[in-house]
Amino acid sequence: MNSRSILWFRRDLRISDHPALLAALAESDEIIPVFILDPTLIKTAGDKRLAYLGQSLRHLDESLNKCLQVLVGDQITVLKELQKKYNAESVHISAEYEPYGAKRDEKVEKAGIKLVRTGSAYAVAPGRVLKPSDQSPYRVYTPFYRWLVCSRLAQTCAKANRN
Repeated sequence: MNSRSILWFRRDLRISDHPALLAALAESDEIIPVFILDPTLIKTAGDKRLAYLGQSLRHLDESLNKCLQVLVGDQITVLKELQKKYNAESVHISAEYEPYGAKRDEKVEKAGIKLVRTGSAYAVAPGRVLKPSDQSPYRVYTPFYRWLVCSRLAQTCAKANRN
């Protein structure tokens, strides 16, 4: 393999149960973990949010054996510099569905950076589950929750029956 990939942490500051991390590990010999602090976020975030973010990043860095690069700047500029520095072919991310994150990712891709989306920060990605009655997304939590419990139960039963 002998390749490197960047794992761009955003909202999912963990290494357990992280599909993008698993995809990056499967594709590359070496992973460059990075978190990019958006200057806009720093300006608009309150003290408590920044303190929580700092604590979360410290925990993530510890779980990565002090290998997390925390950088401040424009995401496109930072990612291009990292790709050049490490000769990284791809940037692995968890998909984001909020307008800010989706627009940011679109800009990054238009700048020529290959993003590999695997998983999301959610247990079930938005739009993945549709109501059987009319194939529209759930709008009320209780019916969605019932679907989730039933589908997880069915998966557990199916696994048990295979063994």
